[in-house]
Amino acid sequence: MNKFSPETLEFQKKVIERSGIGNETYVPTGMHTIPADHSHNSTMEEVEAVFFSVVENLFTKHKINPKSIDILVTNCSVVCPTPSLAAMIINKFGFRSNVMSYNLSGMGCSAGMLSISLVTSLLRVHKNSMALVLSMESICSNPYFGNDKSMLVANCLFRMGGAAILLSNRPQDKEIAKYELQHIVRTHLGSKDAAYKCVVQDVDDEGQVGVSLSRTLLQVAGEALKTNIATLGPLVLPYSEQIKFALSSAWKKIWPPSRKRGTYVPDFRKSFDHFCIHAGGKTVINVIKERLILKDRDVEASKMTLYRFGNTSSSSTWYSLSYLEAKGRVKRGDRVWQLSFGSGFKCNSVVWKCISKIELENSNAWFDRIHRYPVEMPELISFL
Repeated sequence: MNKFSPETLEFQKKVIERSGIGNETYVPTGMHTIPADHSHNSTMEEVEAVFFSVVENLFTKHKINPKSIDILVTNCSVVCPTPSLAAMIINKFGFRSNVMSYNLSGMGCSAGMLSISLVTSLLRVHKNSMALVLSMESICSNPYFGNDKSMLVANCLFRMGGAAILLSNRPQDKEIAKYELQHIVRTHLGSKDAAYKCVVQDVDDEGQVGVSLSRTLLQVAGEALKTNIATLGPLVLPYSEQIKFALSSAWKKIWPPSRKRGTYVPDFRKSFDHFCIHAGGKTVINVIKERLILKDRDVEASKMTLYRFGNTSSSSTWYSLSYLEAKGRVKRGDRVWQLSFGSGFKCNSVVWKCISKIELENSNAWFDRIHRYPVEMPELISFL
């Protein structure tokens, strides 16, 4: 704590109080020590605690033999050891020698959806295969101890968490699968300097390394979302909404004064039953809610995920989906939109269709406390 000035301590206190994050979130063991331990050993202890537990739970639940996994994709943005995290999993659980393994790093909070995209491409080529995706972010490895406010925000938002996702194209697995993947739409604005630099790991004037979040982040996210849904819309929207959007765009070109009203925003609630927006922060969720003209219930899962678990980066949309399942809201035939944002700058959409009856299981992250949610999120959250 003595590495921070009184001003930066007060700044971080204000950010945390207004973040929408509750007081039951998790940080790794290394962050509980004084001074904080962000050594390599502490970082790997955190990674092992998350990845080993989610894999063991998934294998136990579905009675999966590790040797039956054909494809493995791990993602953790700021941790890239040698051997890789994928190799660590292979070693721990004894995967086959010909397993196809990939480790994604530096991809930010959107890496989870990118991993799904990668696996989907691989499954198109490799028939009768099972794939395992592991998503997390490390807190231990990247604390910032300087006084640059743009880098201090990350200290306040990110928390410990992770997810394991099993995908398959084996015919026999369709009977037990929860969801069927329908669409993936990826957007990357990295060719624009403002987008590329809005979330970046950098060094401050004092030589301290941290992740800088630009003031233009929300503006860039809005632009990325607009580009993404321009591609997603024709894939999922009913014709009535597509026609309204096309007429609105054409009218703006024909009659310039109409541009003041803005472009018609399609009603995505006619296409999706549930929304899992990346729980990057309260402001981010509220901005997306406003841009897409969603209801409070539509963003409830994301807000409660932020409140209960904090920003778990690439795994946050899976916590939101688990919330909806625990609430018993996802029914057979429902469509779910997972929407993620990440450094680069990226915006990715994944659309799932529920194809089975969803039961609340004790492996669900919300199992022991779903009855307490939703909660009213106060403007200021006090911490003891």
